Amino acid sequence: MLLDFRNISQPVISVITPSLNHGRFLRQTIESVAAQTFRNFEHIVVDGGSTDSTVEILKEFPHLRWISERDDHVVEAYQKALAMARGQYIIQCCVSDGFLDPNWFRKCVEVLEKDDEVSLVWGFAQTMSEEGDLLNVCFQDFFADPPPQKRDFLAFWLVSGFPLPEGNYCVRAKVIQTSFPDTQSSDWFRTCPHLGFMYKFFTEGYSPYFIPVVANFGRLHHDQRSQRLSDVEKPGQVAYLKTVKEYGKSILKGSIVHRFRDGKSQVVGQIPPHELQSLRKKMWRHRLFRSRLVRIDPFTLTLKLKERIFC
Repeated sequence: MLLDFRNISQPVISVITPSLNHGRFLRQTIESVAAQTFRNFEHIVVDGGSTDSTVEILKEFPHLRWISERDDHVVEAYQKALAMARGQYIIQCCVSDGFLDPNWFRKCVEVLEKDDEVSLVWGFAQTMSEEGDLLNVCFQDFFADPPPQKRDFLAFWLVSGFPLPEGNYCVRAKVIQTSFPDTQSSDWFRTCPHLGFMYKFFTEGYSPYFIPVVANFGRLHHDQRSQRLSDVEKPGQVAYLKTVKEYGKSILKGSIVHRFRDGKSQVVGQIPPHELQSLRKKMWRHRLFRSRLVRIDPFTLTLKLKERIFC
């Protein structure tokens, strides 16, 4: 029997959804969240004053907590949602996205409540067309060769800058509330807030945990943010990768001591000078064996080369 969401006064999970004029996708997104087998959650929608059918659709779902008012920036919408959140853990779900694994929330909570070292849980994401057809599963090579877990993920991140999929990660509320960019953040932190959060998450010493299931879908559509704002987001992505590499160099030089934190933000360890050589070796192994050139299959590589030559 399904619980009445309105009777949940202290949710374990808060799902936050920023929204602006994407009402055509909203109903499917809300229903995919509501279909989760883990019931102790709230769903918060912060709408930026949409002029389409968004508000009418929001009124159809009494379990939602939502507001609709103009935002000056997407970061402002996220900060409103984070301030409204009451859960111990937070999951982001963009208005055009949704969940494929109905047990995803339960799996995340089980890991986070069992392991204090973990601050964030993530899984596979799958793309969806504008028409609703499921397409590719992202980073498929992790099926055969899973990414490093917890503290060991740091070396991989320093080499690749790999951003965990924002459409499915479940993170401890205090971690994201203190580390997510706000309207005062500068440069690419504000332009690409998800990458800004990733940078703070890892440089502050928090640890992720990977669950090998396809958790969510991310919809591709003609008016998505990455398309509309590509001229400012792409430089932000370049700046992010550059900053990650600079942080890695600072650790290896010894000018920065990287400290690890648990889910309560307590320092639980650090990388001492005598372990820097070991970190350097791990980073080189990731550069060699996890490079895109090594992992891409010959047929796909041929197609990409063909596109570059003839397009």
